[in-house]
Amino acid sequence: MTVLAEVLQITETALIRWTRRHQDRPKEVERRGRPSVVPHEVREQIRACYLAHYGQWGPRVLAAWCRRQDLGQYSVTTIAAVIADLREPEDPEPPPVRYEVTAANVMWSEDGTGFRQRGRKQELLVVQDEHARLKLNWRLVRGPATAEDVYRYLEEAFSRYGAPLVLKHDGDGIFHTPKIRELLDHYQVVELTIPAGYPRYNGKQERSMRDIKSYERALRRHGVKGSLGDRIDVTMYDLNEERPRPVLGGRTAREVYEESNISRISRRDFMSEVEKRERELVRDAASRKQRNAARRQAVEHVLLRYGLLKFEGDVSLDFTSEWRTE
Repeated sequence: MTVLAEVLQITETALIRWTRRHQDRPKEVERRGRPSVVPHEVREQIRACYLAHYGQWGPRVLAAWCRRQDLGQYSVTTIAAVIADLREPEDPEPPPVRYEVTAANVMWSEDGTGFRQRGRKQELLVVQDEHARLKLNWRLVRGPATAEDVYRYLEEAFSRYGAPLVLKHDGDGIFHTPKIRELLDHYQVVELTIPAGYPRYNGKQERSMRDIKSYERALRRHGVKGSLGDRIDVTMYDLNEERPRPVLGGRTAREVYEESNISRISRRDFMSEVEKRERELVRDAASRKQRNAARRQAVEHVLLRYGLLKFEGDVSLDFTSEWRTE
């Protein structure tokens, strides 16, 4: 006891008094919880109503039903507790699934983001390789981009790096203009529209846009001089040439792009296989959702067959079932 008191830096008398006080304390009585606010008769009626409707009336509906039947006004959580043991366990949410393109120049993604300089809106157009995350080309234009702006910077990227097999975009009306259609047909590029709210397809590009804006803001906060275009050039140099990416094994985007080689695939054969598979999926579609997803699933199917796409997560290769791949 003396040693313990010295360790605690208190007197031995104080330690003995504290020990006796806690040894003599009666054990806490186990609490039985608050009494139920729902009378037994009402409780049984709620449970019977839930079973009579095959478990399809949830707590909110049952709470409204209680008010209509003058049984009382109860909260949703109270009703949920009454029927908790009758409800079937919910299926766990499936793990998120995302794709990874396995080679460079297989799939590019195109997008734009807005900036303001001296009160005027400017749009930054960016096209990047989905495998290496390399920003292949970018262009800062005044106001919302036009079809001519998109045509010029895409044509420049195609000329410099070669056209990809697939160009992924948000389905904006610009891509339905004759000039853009002519460009994509000339280079035999398959289009893929990004589904709204579909992270496995637009997540990489959205992350890139956030990185660009974040770095540009940091440059302004630290007083880096120059125009908006100059700061964006510095940003792109960091993202492409200097920044080691953990998702790329610590390599830079430029290193991954230059080290990756795509096996030569006939563009004509690739387009033909995608169109054939898309027709099959449209023919077998049982809903508008499946019909609208046919193009995307056809591209997935062909890329998987060539080994140019892989999924991270539990995903079925049965592309006739939309829910299996989401």
